[in-house]
Amino acid sequence: MRNEVIIMAGPIHLPPTTPYDHHLESAPIAFAWPVSGWARGYRVDLIDRDGRVLSREMLHHAGIANLDRRQVAYPIVERLFAAGRETTPVMLPASMGVPLARDVHMLLYYALMNPTDRDVDGATLRVTITWIPERAQGPKNVLPLTLDAFDANGGRSTFDVPPGTMVTTAEFTLPIGGRVRLLGGHLHDYAVEIRLEDVVSGRVLARLSAERNSDGTIRGVSRARFLLHPGGLRLEANRRYRVVGVYDNPTCSTVGGGMAFLAGPFVPDDVRRVPAVDRADPVFQKDLALFAGGEESEGQHSHDSTRGADNAAHLHHDALNTSAPRCSR
Repeated sequence: MRNEVIIMAGPIHLPPTTPYDHHLESAPIAFAWPVSGWARGYRVDLIDRDGRVLSREMLHHAGIANLDRRQVAYPIVERLFAAGRETTPVMLPASMGVPLARDVHMLLYYALMNPTDRDVDGATLRVTITWIPERAQGPKNVLPLTLDAFDANGGRSTFDVPPGTMVTTAEFTLPIGGRVRLLGGHLHDYAVEIRLEDVVSGRVLARLSAERNSDGTIRGVSRARFLLHPGGLRLEANRRYRVVGVYDNPTCSTVGGGMAFLAGPFVPDDVRRVPAVDRADPVFQKDLALFAGGEESEGQHSHDSTRGADNAAHLHHDALNTSAPRCSR
């Protein structure tokens, strides 16, 4: 029998013709994680009052944040998982899991929409998490890893994209070494590529290309699987790395909502060496305020960093002003 934790939020009323860019944002729901062990996978469904699964087009985003652990690369709240309307159910190999202790403090956050012309009343958001019970010989510890090309410093990780070519970069160090098993990318329209570089050597460690239509809109993002690196790409503690995002905006106008970050499962050398959460850190406080204000950063809710290469290419054509006039350059 599969071990599952099921979290449900509702009843929810969705008025008709609620579009993507005017989605209904829920206040975050606090709860305590009920079991010790490892989270292995998840799925998110929106169901009606009779238990029937509703259209995926009604899910803007949903996610769970672990308030008791910081992210690997940044002193902000760990996002255990996040999903958008295109995210399929996720399941790590049986040999891997994200470690979680009983009673850690969690937040469920979500936003919904209703593109139909009919009211939806009594809906429920259902999150099903597959877990591995605590035992002496458990799976390999995996942590969500997100690496942003824009230095948000705990705030919203979006930026303006002016006409022409632009590059955004941000450097980081990791407090612990480990291996990245896979990397996926999150890019918006007009993106060209995103890279992971070693600052000291200048070597490109991973390059993910945007798959673009002729007008610059995004169809997808390539993936990095590190097949030539047994166990994954090695990242060292305290070594400087750089994330580089490249955009090429062919319109005459600056457009908002650009994003560029990498996400994937990270196998740390020793999960116990992840620094403890510093709740007094202004960066942590600024990040936490995004939840309290109902402004959870899209850059943090719209990726799945434990699956990385399969679901991190989360595309939002609505996020940019793609109706701007085209420029001939």
